[in-house]
Amino acid sequence: MEAVNQESVVAPGDLREAPISLTTTDTNLTGSWKFFRPVLQERLSPCRQACPIGNDIPGLMQAVADKDLDLALTILRRNNPLPAVTGRVCPNFCQQECRRGGHDQEVLVGCVERFVGDYGLDRSFPKPTAQRTEKAAVVGSGPAGLNAAYFLAAAGIQVSIFERDSEPGGLLRYGIPAYRLPKDVLTREINNLTKSLNIRLFLEHTVLEGDIPSLLDDFDFLFCAPGLWSSVRPSQLPESKLILDGLDLLRNINRGEAIEGQRFAVIGGGNAAVDAARSLIRLGKKVDIIYRRSFAEMPAYEQEKLQALEEGVNLHERLLVSRAEEENGGLHIVCAQAEAQEGRIVPGTEAKTLNVDRLVVAAGQAVHMRVPEHERIFCGGDLTLGPTTVVQAMASGRQGAKEILQIVDPARAEGPDMVDTQMPAISNTNVRLDYVPKEAPITPEQRDVTSRRSGFPEVHPGLSDLEAELAASRCLQCGRCTGCGICWFFCPDVAISLDPDQEPQVHMDAEHCKGCGLCAAVCPRGMIEMEEDV
Repeated sequence: MEAVNQESVVAPGDLREAPISLTTTDTNLTGSWKFFRPVLQERLSPCRQACPIGNDIPGLMQAVADKDLDLALTILRRNNPLPAVTGRVCPNFCQQECRRGGHDQEVLVGCVERFVGDYGLDRSFPKPTAQRTEKAAVVGSGPAGLNAAYFLAAAGIQVSIFERDSEPGGLLRYGIPAYRLPKDVLTREINNLTKSLNIRLFLEHTVLEGDIPSLLDDFDFLFCAPGLWSSVRPSQLPESKLILDGLDLLRNINRGEAIEGQRFAVIGGGNAAVDAARSLIRLGKKVDIIYRRSFAEMPAYEQEKLQALEEGVNLHERLLVSRAEEENGGLHIVCAQAEAQEGRIVPGTEAKTLNVDRLVVAAGQAVHMRVPEHERIFCGGDLTLGPTTVVQAMASGRQGAKEILQIVDPARAEGPDMVDTQMPAISNTNVRLDYVPKEAPITPEQRDVTSRRSGFPEVHPGLSDLEAELAASRCLQCGRCTGCGICWFFCPDVAISLDPDQEPQVHMDAEHCKGCGLCAAVCPRGMIEMEEDV
């Protein structure tokens, strides 16, 4: 529409017929017209909702983007004492929910967490403000046990960890290959934790069910997380020294022991199976994986599966080993087509035979230790959850510590470092990226296939300082006001102002806001919602 030429309406110098406002529109309190009002409320981001241990991911990313690594480390350690570990082995549930994923590229949370974790490897944990008289014993130094020990020791409780192996870490040390988690990184992380908080570590100390009464005599509380070190073996397989347990094989490889045989078949599609296969490839072995379902249905991490194929692992999909017989010093394996029958996978017609030196079974794990029920005994990790991820095991360790603290120190148990935030959660649909410019993706460096096959160095060398800052700066800060000004720009009533010195930076003028909801509709971070104005 063309602008009105005022001179054609009002003669020059003659303003008698022209309406002139002698005041501002501030006196017209149009806000009284509204039925709905905008409300600013900080909310849990989708990434933080997905994190089993509730890491403050937006806060972490902001600190790294601001180059404040000490603050970033403090934020991580509120919920996670092992960030250098989880930054390498976590399946990154957070990244799977990152709203940038459908826009350009999800924020590389795991890589940034690893960067900050490595920064903190030699930086001590804060000492507890006071020591308590209570004592707690932790059975198992895997992720659940270490996390429980951390939260208990940080609350001033005297903690002793009992570990059956000669070095701490449990599954972290003996079940995860060095190309995913270097053992020197794990050692430094655990040493820093135990020495900073005066956690006593008893190695080569096996705790059996019969030992528990004596532990209860010496300790006020017991947290048991011995892991699952027994494997499930298919009933059709015979007893043979040529048939190996997947976790036992990984333990032997991680100990640096010689592995006899050249041709291997691995049964299973989970992380243990893929880790075993990729480790054997690095030892110069020929490896086949036999899995009863498709590649897409394998529960192992997607990236690990793809890298296994790149490195030369041969995958046989939808097959079951129906029998295995010793023959000429090796094994003759007969595989049948996997068929669905009444909700179960059963062997059908014979489809393939393989001749191998060893068969590795990595098709499930079982409990090897029974823990009696007792009011002062708490359990966690794979013992209670079944085979699960490192970060989920850590979450169970934190929960066990919280339950103990609820008995001895309820205020600490309900403190900010022990409970998930009570903020309302943001829904994925509330994050709107229409006005967020797209950025080029960041591709972390990765070793080539030839060098990966030749040994156990890490596949990903990690981010540089600049790469970490760039990756962190891509975080949208979902659920938090960043003062981006988009709501201010679109408000038709000029009822929004920005003040960088206040938190949040957005101020709503209730006396002039008509409740149109446009601000809520355009907020990229989903922290403006419309409520009924009563």
